[in-house]
Amino acid sequence: MDKSIVNCISTIDYFNRQKFDRLGLGVEIQDFTQPELLDFGWEDRVKEYKKLLDGFSNTISIHGPFLDLKPISPDSSIREASYHRYLTTLNIAKRLGADYCVFHSQINPWLNEPRIKDLNNNLNREFWEKILKEVGDFKGTILIENIFEDDPILLKELMDTIDFPNIKVCLDIGHAKLRTNKRLEEWIRILKDEIRYIHLHWNEGIYDEHNRLSDEGILFIGNLLEKYEMEPIIALEYNIDSLEDEVKRFK
Repeated sequence: MDKSIVNCISTIDYFNRQKFDRLGLGVEIQDFTQPELLDFGWEDRVKEYKKLLDGFSNTISIHGPFLDLKPISPDSSIREASYHRYLTTLNIAKRLGADYCVFHSQINPWLNEPRIKDLNNNLNREFWEKILKEVGDFKGTILIENIFEDDPILLKELMDTIDFPNIKVCLDIGHAKLRTNKRLEEWIRILKDEIRYIHLHWNEGIYDEHNRLSDEGILFIGNLLEKYEMEPIIALEYNIDSLEDEVKRFK
């Protein structure tokens, strides 16, 4: 699997710039998923990252907040709070020159009546159209990540409705295994034209454990990507003891 590899870091303390440069690793910054940081201190954290990332030539990703957010909520207060969180994150991504900015889809699979699904998808398109106009010249790609949905067709329908060239899919392998009885191949087959990025971690289908993949698991995913002629960014979203050894396993 000779892909562009990104390592997800929960805080700035885990970003060893020299090591990432030496290994050719990109970075996915997940500090800004935390509501406390977005309430106070995010400006200083952005300054710290700007200094560390100066001249960094590998992939830069930002993971946006996701707790209790619903940008198309019928409750105007929740909708306003969600919009503010998303807007703040996109402006952070713009300031850091991020290539990608990840947000959860927030799809509720229980709201599956066709009229409601269509309404929600259309409201999502209106939301993204509005916020992208306000953000302005963000040059990166926004990624929508599967989280609660139990069928890839739900995310496919959402993407078909949004239909913006700079909004694509982050396929989270662990979430796909956890939320559905569908085979991983079905997720990849159905979403392959939209997938630009993969969150890679493993579980046994019960808890979102974010486990390390076995060598067999890496080959399994690699063979699926080769079968469907895909070369997404691969983001390692699990605890890693040795980055050097882990990169060797993939390359």
